[in-house]
Amino acid sequence: MDKESPVSPSRDPQPGALIRLRGLYPSLKTALQKVADVILRQPEMAIYASVNEVAAACGVSEATVMRFCRILGFRGFQDFKISLARELVIPVPRPLEEVTDKDDPANIVRKVFQDHRAALQDTLDVTEIEGMKAAGQLLLNSRQVLVIGIGGSGTAVAHAGVRFLLLGLKAQIYTDFHFMMMAASLLTREDVVLAVSKSGTTRETVETVRAARENGAKIVAITNNSLSPLSRESDLVLATAARDTTLPGGANGSLVCQISIIDALFSLMFQARPEQSRETLARMEQVMSKPGVMR
Repeated sequence: MDKESPVSPSRDPQPGALIRLRGLYPSLKTALQKVADVILRQPEMAIYASVNEVAAACGVSEATVMRFCRILGFRGFQDFKISLARELVIPVPRPLEEVTDKDDPANIVRKVFQDHRAALQDTLDVTEIEGMKAAGQLLLNSRQVLVIGIGGSGTAVAHAGVRFLLLGLKAQIYTDFHFMMMAASLLTREDVVLAVSKSGTTRETVETVRAARENGAKIVAITNNSLSPLSRESDLVLATAARDTTLPGGANGSLVCQISIIDALFSLMFQARPEQSRETLARMEQVMSKPGVMR
């Protein structure tokens, strides 16, 4: 199997070809980036051109164009064109607007909300439901879950810890590299790691995942890049699709998407074991309602 692409081709053309391409772009090799550059600049051309015409426009071989399509998760060039055509006939949201010094408060607020809305819609477009269901089952069937992430992903890691606690899962939550590695060294084949990293290249996260894999643990990744080192080490990749912006204060659509993936996993797991989940919540409510516990 091609280690550069953890995405397996599907029977029906997948949606979100351009969205997926933007996420994969940083990990594409030079020849594949040439194809990506042309597709992103002139997507309409690719719909009506033949594979050899696209190859000529990109200055690469036809084999490179075919490889490009397979890496995106398509069986071939025709499937890619169908997906691209579907994407272009649907009204495209307004491009992300960068905040400028001249923006008034109302514009800044509007742009932040639009950024998050676009990121969520793009993520939904590339979300594979079967992959979400499989990830939920892995987590439910695990002995324990190790949730890890560094820097900006730490907020999503903490959120996952709270959600998993509500389901009664045994979860360890770490955002410190040394603690992450210590916990990974104790994992077994019965355990699962949920690793959160927008880029999928964060060294600490990748090294922890490798250590966990050596002990037989399963890996679920939440990342923007399904060709990243983290993705290649993972059993399941749950893709986000947030684009970088220069919004003030580090406004981060990727965090919103990460949290939404976690909340969707929570809901799928709750539905899979409704009685057990309700019993867990009832026990928590009983303890928290005791006098003096909540002030």
